[in-house]
Amino acid sequence: MYDLIDESGKDFLGYGYKVTKDKKFPLTYSSLSIKNQEESKKLQMDEGEYFIINSPSLYYEGFDLDLKIEEKLHEKLLQFLKILKLNSNSKVLIVGLGNPDIACDSLGKVVFDRVTIDVTQKENHVYKFCPNIYFSTGIESIDMIKAFISQVKVDYIIVIDSLATRSLSRLGCSIQLTTTGITPGSAVNRFGKKIDSKKIGLPCISIGVPFMIFAKHLSSDAPNDLILAPKDIRDNIARVGLIIAESINKTLYKR
Repeated sequence: MYDLIDESGKDFLGYGYKVTKDKKFPLTYSSLSIKNQEESKKLQMDEGEYFIINSPSLYYEGFDLDLKIEEKLHEKLLQFLKILKLNSNSKVLIVGLGNPDIACDSLGKVVFDRVTIDVTQKENHVYKFCPNIYFSTGIESIDMIKAFISQVKVDYIIVIDSLATRSLSRLGCSIQLTTTGITPGSAVNRFGKKIDSKKIGLPCISIGVPFMIFAKHLSSDAPNDLILAPKDIRDNIARVGLIIAESINKTLYKR
């Protein structure tokens, strides 16, 4: 199973897949739009928008690079909102997925903590929720989300989660945005119920970063179920989490 679309092994070139390099920073941007059911069926991927920022030297560069990634994420979020016929003032639920007690799976919680809400405003339009994982609660994340939005009416959701990768060079260095939802635990073969617009009845934007890799992708002699993470995982999660949270804040509060 794969989380990042460009690790799927599929040939997207005939479907408008593009990779562009930033003119100033060591970044590449990959984008794909699956426009209809026919393309979806051929590629066996959900219809919608896909975008990845690859930043292989993220942890070796200064914060000017962080600000550039933040600005690009903000730009892409605005584009996704426009495609989904939403805007910065639409009511949104921010959902931080994953297990906050395990460092490599805590991205959702880190972003959750840093996304701004202003409950003093009469017309607050940003809500947030951190459901933890099924093995801690006995409740699927999507069921918690449905219960939440049945009581608090929102226009769309943004879900954030840690992903897995097959490439050591992409650990913590690739940020993927899609409008097609996300399946908690899919890359580590612990399939939760997929969270997407069809199942919750609302537009869904997902943001994920790979902070896990199976050891078998590094050595054929490694155990099949051994999962590895970067040595400086807590610092890396904190840095990327802040970038994502600030891009969301900038989008929702028109900074």
